[in-house]
Amino acid sequence: MHMRIPIPAVIILAVVVTLTSWFIGTRKMDFAKAPTPEEFVQIAKQWEDSKPHIRPLKKSKRQQAETSAENSDQSLNHRLRKKPDQFPEIDFDQSPLLSEHGVLQDKGAGYVSRFARHLESMGQDKHALLAWERLIDTTYPDKNERTQALSAIQRLKGSLAPWNPDPSSGIQLTLQAGASVNDGQVLKRALEITAQNMSAASGGVVQVTAKLSLGKSSNDQAAVVPIALWLSRPASAAGANQAETSPVSFMADPSNESILISKIQVGAYNIIRKQLATETSFSQLAEKPDNANADELIECYITRLMWREFANSIKE
Repeated sequence: MHMRIPIPAVIILAVVVTLTSWFIGTRKMDFAKAPTPEEFVQIAKQWEDSKPHIRPLKKSKRQQAETSAENSDQSLNHRLRKKPDQFPEIDFDQSPLLSEHGVLQDKGAGYVSRFARHLESMGQDKHALLAWERLIDTTYPDKNERTQALSAIQRLKGSLAPWNPDPSSGIQLTLQAGASVNDGQVLKRALEITAQNMSAASGGVVQVTAKLSLGKSSNDQAAVVPIALWLSRPASAAGANQAETSPVSFMADPSNESILISKIQVGAYNIIRKQLATETSFSQLAEKPDNANADELIECYITRLMWREFANSIKE
């Protein structure tokens, strides 16, 4: 015979068991006190561990664009928060060397460019010119950085009196040309003008004279003739061979002075560019840069330090 428990008693027992369990489990808990950050982290971790693995919804194109824009803004803000450049301290009372600021080459063209502008803002134009020159001859600037440097060099050279901080200035060079023409007066004058331009562009680092060697032409009617061009420096000792570069050649009208000057200057630039590339560790000069005229090639692209090292690199 089974004894049945009345339903009201079952209900009362279930309520008592539930309340007793709740009381025992929560009696030490403070529901009025906010969880600590550590408890929040623990709760979040427990939820992450227990939640089902649901594939996240794919973002809409608009959401992706907004996320991309937000990331770009964060990247920009990060760049804006970058520490300002730490430029080297300089004793402006000391005369700078021709190779001044060359130790900054590993910092890159952008840093050297900012340093040069910093020096200009301080009114230290001589040092600024040297810094802009280091950007050209020791770093690897992009097109915009090179354009800025060339513009600055041209501007500063125009505002400064000719000066050369290197005591080993005035290295003697000879700009030589050979051609077969019956009248070489125009060619000789163009060669002399180019030699003067080279001396001035180097800031006195080199002193260039001109020498023309002529052969008789059998054709008086030729509109253009081949012209060979090279540079040389005196022999270092009696009996030694004269030091010379490899020649370049071009075609030109021997009676057109302005065209001759332009052709000779471009030829001289190419001689120097090739010599520096093969005999020195300077950043390589471009082969006839775009939008550059012949005067700029000689005046701005070749730095004073390049002029000196070019002259010293000519082998006997």
